[in-house]
Amino acid sequence: MKRFLVIVFISLLTSGCTWLTSYFSGDDNVDPPKKLTELKNKITVEKIWSTNIGQGSGEQLLRLVPTIEDDYVYVASRDGSVLSYAIQSGQKIWETKTNNKISAGPGTGENLVVVGTRNAEVIAYDQTTGKQVWIAKVSSEVLSVPAIQENIVVVRTSDGRVTALDAKQGKVKWEFQKREPSLTLRGTSKPVISSGRVISGFDNGQLISITLEQGHQSWQKKVGVPRGRTELQRIIDLDADPIVSNGVIYAAAFQGNITAINESDGNIIWRRKISLYAGLDVEGENIYLTDATGQVWSLHIKNGASLWRQAALQRRSLTAPVVFKTFVVVADFEGYLHFLDQTDGDLLARVQGDSDGIQVAPVVKGNILISLGQSGELTAFRIK
Repeated sequence: MKRFLVIVFISLLTSGCTWLTSYFSGDDNVDPPKKLTELKNKITVEKIWSTNIGQGSGEQLLRLVPTIEDDYVYVASRDGSVLSYAIQSGQKIWETKTNNKISAGPGTGENLVVVGTRNAEVIAYDQTTGKQVWIAKVSSEVLSVPAIQENIVVVRTSDGRVTALDAKQGKVKWEFQKREPSLTLRGTSKPVISSGRVISGFDNGQLISITLEQGHQSWQKKVGVPRGRTELQRIIDLDADPIVSNGVIYAAAFQGNITAINESDGNIIWRRKISLYAGLDVEGENIYLTDATGQVWSLHIKNGASLWRQAALQRRSLTAPVVFKTFVVVADFEGYLHFLDQTDGDLLARVQGDSDGIQVAPVVKGNILISLGQSGELTAFRIK
C-alpha cells in the first residue's frame, strides 16, 4: 500500500501544479497556477543559440541538468545521450550514447563527465573526447547529480546511500547509509564536497557531514522535524541542494526549515521556518530561494531575515533561483524564464525557453545563461 502511495504522489508531483501545501493543510480547493499578466520587458534578453539534445526529463522528475566546465556545457538526455557544446556558439563538440536510461547528471570534474542511470549504474566519460572511461554498479537508481573532487566521485542513490567511487577506475571506496522513511518525494539532493567532507541531505530531514577519504560521519543535524498525523504530512525530504559559502552550509527541508550550519562542527547558526523543494542560491549577503508554493524570496545571509518576497509566480512549479549578473532568474512549468531585480524582486523580463516546461534551474557562465527544458531544448541567453 505504501509503495502505491509513493507512485501516486510522484505522478501528482510531475503534473505541473504546485498543490502540495494546500493538500497537506486539508484544503480541497487547490488554487490553479497564477496566470501571467502582460509584461513589458525592462531589459533586453537575447537568445544566442538553441538546439535539441534528443529527450529531456519529460515529466519524470529527473535531475538532468546542464553543467558548465570552462567554455563548454555538458548535458544528458533520458534516452542515453551525453553531449558537449561550445558555450559561446552552441557548436556540438561530441556526442556519445549508452543503452542505459540516464536519470541524473552530468557532473564534471577530474576531466570526467559522469552520469547516473535508472538501473543503478554510474558511467564516466572523458571530458575532452566523450569516450567512456568506466562504468560502476551501485545499490539503486541514481537521482542526483554526481559530485567530483580530489579523484573521488560521490553519488547519492534512492535507497538512502552515499557512495564514493575512485575517479580513475570507478571502484567503490566506501558506502554510507541512513534509514529512509517509508514515504518520500521522488528525488535526492546533490552531495556537496567541501573541505575534505561530503555534505549530504537525507529524506529523514537530516544533514550529515561525512569524511571524503574514509566515509566516516563527522556530524549530523536535523533540518526538518516530521509533524502531522499522516505520512504525507510528515514528509521532510532534503531534496534542495545544500549550498556551502564561506564556511557556512545553507540547507532546507520540504515542510521544514531553512537552516544555516557551521561547516566545521555542525553547530546551527540560525534557522527559519520555510518549506523548500526546488532549491536556493547564495550571492554576497543574500540568499535567494523558491518556496514550496512558488514564491521567490530574498533573505539576509546573517540571520535569515526577509529582504523581499515575489508572489506573482505562485503555483507555477518554479525551479530553484539562479543569480545572473544583477538579476535572479527562475523558470516555470510552461518554459518561461523570469528575470527579477536582485534588490527588490521586481519582475523585469520574461522569455520562453522550452514550451514543454523547465524543471531544473538554469546555469550561468559569465554573461551567458543556459536552460534545459523537458523536451530537450537547450537554449543560451544573454542580457543585451
